[in-house]
Amino acid sequence: MLAWLLGGFAVVVIAAVGAAAGVAVLCPDKEKRADAYRVLKLMLATATGAGGVFAVGYRLAELGVL
Repeated sequence: MLAWLLGGFAVVVIAAVGAAAGVAVLCPDKEKRADAYRVLKLMLATATGAGGVFAVGYRLAELGVL
């Protein structure tokens, strides 16, 4: 069950990062590109931080600590 939860989280994060990256690279409007780049930076920072927390929690659950 936990693997499905983490997999779903990963899919949502990858989709959001991909959408923001697409807009940041392909959009002709300079203001939208700047906003998309800001969202991309936020998503990447959130994904790496939350991903580390989930990885530690998953490992602790495997060991029976949680």
